Amino acid sequence: MTDAQDPQPSDIPDDRDVSLDRLEPLLGAWGVEVFFAADFFGPGSPAVTDRSGTTTYEWMKTKRFLVERSIIDNPAAPDTIVIIGAAGDGEFVRHHYDSRGVSRTYQMSLDDGVLRMWRMEPGFSQRYTGTFNEDGSRITGAWEKSADGSTWEHDFDLTYFRKES
Repeated sequence: MTDAQDPQPSDIPDDRDVSLDRLEPLLGAWGVEVFFAADFFGPGSPAVTDRSGTTTYEWMKTKRFLVERSIIDNPAAPDTIVIIGAAGDGEFVRHHYDSRGVSRTYQMSLDDGVLRMWRMEPGFSQRYTGTFNEDGSRITGAWEKSADGSTWEHDFDLTYFRKES
C-alpha cells in the first residue's frame, strides 16, 4: 500500500475546532510579574515581586494547538511548556510540564476578556482567573489553591503584560 491509500487514523479530527480562534488574544510575547505575599516562603519571609519572566504563545503548524513557553530568570521558579487544545465543549485543555518534572492537566476557558484555568485534584486543587485590560496589553489575575476542593485561599498574584515588539 502507498501512503495515499493508507486510511487516516480514527483519532485525527476532520476539521479544526473553531473555538481555538478565541485563543488569538494570547499570541505573542508577554512579560510576567509574580507577587508573593510576606510569609509565602515561610514564616518571616518578605513579600517578593519578580518581573524576570517571559511567556510566549504561538500556534503549531496547523493552528490546532497553542504552545505556551515560560522562561523565568529566577532560579527558584520553574520554566514551563504547555500545550493547549480544544476540549470539544467550547473549553480548552492545558497539558503543563515544568522544569521540576511536574506534569499537570488543567481545564481552561477564555471568554469575554477573562482567562480561567483550573484543576481539581485531591489534596491540591488550583484555579487562576485573569482579566484582560481594554486594549488587550495586560492580564491581571491571581492563583488560588484548595486542599479540599471547596475552601479556596489566595496563592499568589500573576500578571502578564504585552512585551514591545
